[in-house]
Amino acid sequence: MEEQLNPISESTEQNLNLTEQEQNEVENNQPAPEILSEAEVEQTETSEPVLSEAENMPDQQEVEAIQDVQEVETSTAVSIEKLAQASAEAESQAAEQGEEIADDIFDNLNKAEVVQTIEEIAAESDVVKIKKQIALLRSRFLQLIKEDKEQAQQAFLASGGNREDFKYVPDELDKRFDNAFGRYKANKARFSEELEKEKENNLTKKQALLEELKQMVSSDESLKQIYDRFKEIQADWKAIGPVPQANITELWQNYHFYVEKFFNKIQINRELRELDMKKNLERKLEICEKTEKLLLESSILKSFKLLQQYHQEWKDSGAVEEDKKEELWNRFKNASDQINQKRKEHYDQLEKEQESNYQAKLLLCEEVEEILKQDYKGSVKAINDIGDKLSELFKTWKTIGAAPKQKHDEIWARFRKSLDAFYEEKKEFFKKNKEEQVNNYNLKLNLCIQAEAIALRNDWKKATSELLRLQKEWKEVGSVSRRQSEQLWSRFRKACDDFFAAKSEFFKNISKDTAENLLQKEALIQKVKDYVFVESRDENFEALKAFQREWTQIGHTSMADKDRVWNEFRAAINARFDELKALINSEDKDKYASRISEMQAKEEGASSIMREKRALQTKITKMSEDVSLWENNLGFFSKSKNTDALRLQFEDKIAQTKKEIADMKDKLAILNDAIKKDK
Repeated sequence: MEEQLNPISESTEQNLNLTEQEQNEVENNQPAPEILSEAEVEQTETSEPVLSEAENMPDQQEVEAIQDVQEVETSTAVSIEKLAQASAEAESQAAEQGEEIADDIFDNLNKAEVVQTIEEIAAESDVVKIKKQIALLRSRFLQLIKEDKEQAQQAFLASGGNREDFKYVPDELDKRFDNAFGRYKANKARFSEELEKEKENNLTKKQALLEELKQMVSSDESLKQIYDRFKEIQADWKAIGPVPQANITELWQNYHFYVEKFFNKIQINRELRELDMKKNLERKLEICEKTEKLLLESSILKSFKLLQQYHQEWKDSGAVEEDKKEELWNRFKNASDQINQKRKEHYDQLEKEQESNYQAKLLLCEEVEEILKQDYKGSVKAINDIGDKLSELFKTWKTIGAAPKQKHDEIWARFRKSLDAFYEEKKEFFKKNKEEQVNNYNLKLNLCIQAEAIALRNDWKKATSELLRLQKEWKEVGSVSRRQSEQLWSRFRKACDDFFAAKSEFFKNISKDTAENLLQKEALIQKVKDYVFVESRDENFEALKAFQREWTQIGHTSMADKDRVWNEFRAAINARFDELKALINSEDKDKYASRISEMQAKEEGASSIMREKRALQTKITKMSEDVSLWENNLGFFSKSKNTDALRLQFEDKIAQTKKEIADMKDKLAILNDAIKKDK
């Protein structure tokens, strides 16, 4: 986002202050907390074993079982405090993460649509669910306010106002946005308060369970009674939600202390422990398989979110046999490392794109500075042309994307400084320009009179030369007032059009060869249409090149037919090229169609296909607008070593984007066919 130029109301600034973590999640794409280490996972495997049922064991068997049992491993070498902290962080992250929402979902909304959307979303009481949407809407709203002020400020300066006198007045939409965002913050505060109350309640419940576990350690009741109640306490402990951060470490330490005391007191039958380990083995195998499946997931956010969940499941899954533990952990860790590497590569690519954006903006700054070195201060047309070029370059600036955070303010300040200097000079220029416009009016009026006299002549060569000279003089004359400019230009243009229309009528039938050339070109067009592709792609390409060389060897046709036959020829050549490209892309289309068929077969296939369609349509619209803007801006780049590099960059970007648009349109057609079949 560019430097904040537009001041907003004090209440808006107060209401839009998100936490640092929220800003990181939405604007900077900061990664979630790292997964637990192997040591932390091993700690959970030995700290809290899951017990099996032994409901029908008689008292005598209890005695024999206790005599034959193997002492349970109770190693606590790994810091319980570290495990508790990691568990709390995972719980906090799971509570705060909402649905996966695209970062650009609101980028095409205008100011009224943003306000309407946040008013609807703010009515939702689940603040966790809407948190990211609120942050994205805030970001979009600030951008729109900045653009509103920029436009208002430029209009104010262009009308003769002073920069220091300009003030931006918030409108009704600003107030509505303040109110909606205030409702969200109030809901969030209530949610936080309720969450803290719930944590205090959970603390009370877990302290009660600890007291009961403490009594159980010193109880003289039978193994059956103690064992059944211990299983219930384990289940109750896991079912109770999070507790205040300050109590986590002490609570976990006390819990594991009494669990170890319990096992030291009663010990667990080897057969029951083997059954538990078998269950734990199956659970860990299932977690490994689910984690390996994440390697096929295309969404980085979704795969990493699920990975955090699977690590929590691994931590809770209990111990396995010693000879299986390292093997399973290495398998799980290997899949986790691949997912983390994929995520790291994603953010590395994002950094590269931001650096590329910075280089592009750097070139734009140099382009603006180069343009402003031109001598434009003596001509209204020149200064207006410079203003148009700068406006187009500013539009291009906004399409490039964000630069690295540490370079953002610096590059924006440089770009804005050049713009401000130009508009200040433009303001001073127009103050002195009014007297020149009177003289320019008289000069242009005289040119109109001369052009009207030439329009009546038929000495075509000399008259044409003189009229072209008048047109050149017209361009050199400075500007007049807008009201007079249109009137004079219409008069001068009519005289020129009348002359060239009479000249064209005189010369249109002068050539006798145009008819024969027309027949040859029409025959060549038909030849292109009838050409049958062979298996060799290169041979097909050479054939299309030969047709175009043959066209250039045929002479010219009449002016009446020139554009028509040329357009027909280009349409035929382009159609054959499209057919050739379609042959190459058919394999990719088949793969996409197969994926859509698999999607249809699922329970929610129809809704998934509609989401896919809407996403494609949004991307096509946005990318088409960008291509139009880039193509328009290419004409404003001056010839220099620096701008040549920028021009090549944009030309490559345009070509690549057009290809992506074409591919997405093909996919859209496949989706439409699938939707029709469902109906």
